[in-house]
Amino acid sequence: MSADSDRLVLEFDVGDSSSRQLEEMTSAIRHQLLELDVASVERPPRGPAPDGTRGIDVGAIGSLIVELGKATPVLGQVVDLIRAWAARSPDRTVKLTIGGDTLEIAGLSELDQHIVIRDWMARHPRPTAS
Repeated sequence: MSADSDRLVLEFDVGDSSSRQLEEMTSAIRHQLLELDVASVERPPRGPAPDGTRGIDVGAIGSLIVELGKATPVLGQVVDLIRAWAARSPDRTVKLTIGGDTLEIAGLSELDQHIVIRDWMARHPRPTAS
């Protein structure tokens, strides 16, 4: 299993929310993820603000990098947590990426979303607990 298959990148979009609201939501999700058996949950490195702007890299605010680790099959738990978070509002969208393969959770019926998630997870098998 490659290092890319152990790293899950999450990108959150909450519609018209402010940078501060996105920051607060991302922080809350990070704390929830840390309660799972993941190796770590970090923010991506922030780059400088684009020329001609003041402030921070908004893309980095709504992103997390989850190191899944090898001890347990935690990917399903992470996906369930993210799916539940996204379901709380129609404006919430999350992109989950492992090794260049991206799953977008938003805007589907529950059945269609279940099928898409099942197929995506099948492409990323996790080791079973020993």
